[in-house]
Amino acid sequence: MNDLEIYKKAASILGSGEHVALVTVVSTTGSTPGKVGYKMLVWGENADTVGTVGGGLIEAEIIDKAQKILPRVENQVFRFNLDGTENVERGICGGSIEFLIETFDKKGLPLFEELSNAIEYGGKGVLISVISPGKSPQKILIEDADQIDMAGEVHFSSETIESIRKLAGKEQSSKKTLDNGREVFIETIAERPMVFIFGGGHLSYYISRYLKSLSFRVTICDDRAEFANKERFPDVDNIIVENFESVFDRIDVNSNSYIVIVTRGHKCDEIVLEKAVKTDARYIGMIGSKRKTAIILKKLHAKGIPEEAVEKVYSPIGISIGAVSPQEIALSIVCELVKIRRLGDAGDTGHMTISLSKSPQEEL
Repeated sequence: MNDLEIYKKAASILGSGEHVALVTVVSTTGSTPGKVGYKMLVWGENADTVGTVGGGLIEAEIIDKAQKILPRVENQVFRFNLDGTENVERGICGGSIEFLIETFDKKGLPLFEELSNAIEYGGKGVLISVISPGKSPQKILIEDADQIDMAGEVHFSSETIESIRKLAGKEQSSKKTLDNGREVFIETIAERPMVFIFGGGHLSYYISRYLKSLSFRVTICDDRAEFANKERFPDVDNIIVENFESVFDRIDVNSNSYIVIVTRGHKCDEIVLEKAVKTDARYIGMIGSKRKTAIILKKLHAKGIPEEAVEKVYSPIGISIGAVSPQEIALSIVCELVKIRRLGDAGDTGHMTISLSKSPQEEL
């Protein structure tokens, strides 16, 4: 469950009149099951939850602590040390993990509605959570990282402001200690990339479903209304029914856009690709064999498309996982989009390996 879903669920719970606890991993050292930024909600007499902060016994303990704080409105910090000794329930990670628990009543509803809207509609910014154990939660949303020095009652030194801006630039989050000794958790709200999927067939259906769970926005483009419609794609952000020759006049492609070309045939693929390579899209991928790709790319180059523009096309599209079914092919494509988003154009990162000749400490 991503942050948008967490915040929407929190707003729904608060809107029903119940109190809710938001649990966030705010710092880790070494190897831990939960990573910085993981979130979970806890509410109700039965300690209902959504999201995760790592699972296992530690998550069970933090759920119990959150339930004991409810229905009070306050925030608390809890730290767990994992000493690296084998334990069936806690695992053998060998690190430490720190959780911030913030509990809210209905007064917190506008905050979660604001956060939901900011993320859902492609907004970006910085979310500052003031860590003041025993006091009411204080969260400050700043839509522009360049205005971090305008964060209300929280005052930052110039060094801290610069550090926060660097975090925002890298889409990272971190706990910071201010000059006055107060601690804050800084979360960057990155603009959710828009994926333009050209074609409304089986692959598009599965690609869009995967992407929506991964904090991507999705626009479906096809010239057939019987394929590009809300009944078929109920959860996408936008649907455009338009001829492929002119559809680019109706979309805004920028450096945070991803283009996936999976139309019904080679001719349509070529039309879309010729338009796509003239944009600033971060990613352009086209379905097809190596032979088909080579033919189309050579045609585009012969039309005067610069070689560097042609060479940025990912085709055959997707990461090689031996995919056969439409679902598997869609998964391989989505894996490639995530890789580009998180690692850029880095080559094959390979699989993690462990040397049995080294101690666990040496591996860390």
